[in-house]
Amino acid sequence: MIGAILLAALGSLAVGRKVESWTATSTIAIGTVPTLQSIFGTAGAGVEPMESARDLVTRIGAVQFQSTVLADARKALPDSRGAFGGASLRGIVIDDSSIRLEASSASKEEAATLLQQGILAIQAAHKRLFEPRMELFHSVRARLQDARAQLNDAFRKGSMDFTPARPEGGSIGVAFMESPGASVDRILNVDTRIALLTYIERTVKMTGPQDGSSPATEGPREVNLVQRAILAGLGILLFIGLLTYFLRRPARLG
Repeated sequence: MIGAILLAALGSLAVGRKVESWTATSTIAIGTVPTLQSIFGTAGAGVEPMESARDLVTRIGAVQFQSTVLADARKALPDSRGAFGGASLRGIVIDDSSIRLEASSASKEEAATLLQQGILAIQAAHKRLFEPRMELFHSVRARLQDARAQLNDAFRKGSMDFTPARPEGGSIGVAFMESPGASVDRILNVDTRIALLTYIERTVKMTGPQDGSSPATEGPREVNLVQRAILAGLGILLFIGLLTYFLRRPARLG
């Protein structure tokens, strides 16, 4: 009986084999957009992340995102038959403004392709968040520039009976018939807003690999299935041992 048990365990070990896995990684810096507070001139930070690092990692792990990236990766390979079997894509939070994106697959080319498509999918999602905010930003700045032109024109003509409009339909200030000094202050305030928005625009950045760094590829990493075979062998040993015990128990009781 013991010999049979050992043979079963050795047979399980014999099925052990090694498979290769390649991993491509890249550190992704999360892009920023102007805050609504900075656009409308209220107190607050100038820019904010397009998405929190944790929310981005959750997005990457979503079934729909994974399916889309895998489909795009298969299209990107010249011959995708049998490709990406057991492939995986995941994000890991590094800090509030960056994550590490990891793509694993059976070949170096597959891992690199999956990673690249993952980056492109993240950038596409963030572009959809970025564009509406920047449209609002440019609209507000354009209206401020129009208001400045009207203020300058009214100041040159010596008539300050003018109320520049806010982008949201209100007014930048009350209607005024003011002294030249007060009107100059208003012009300077509008100029300051425009200059601040211009500065904020320069600090905005798109999501992408940190510092333009190239993805890193590691592999092949051998996954030894012998360990799994050992566990299977131990399971067989336990099962046979228990079966033998219960079969012999009635004989002993008799």
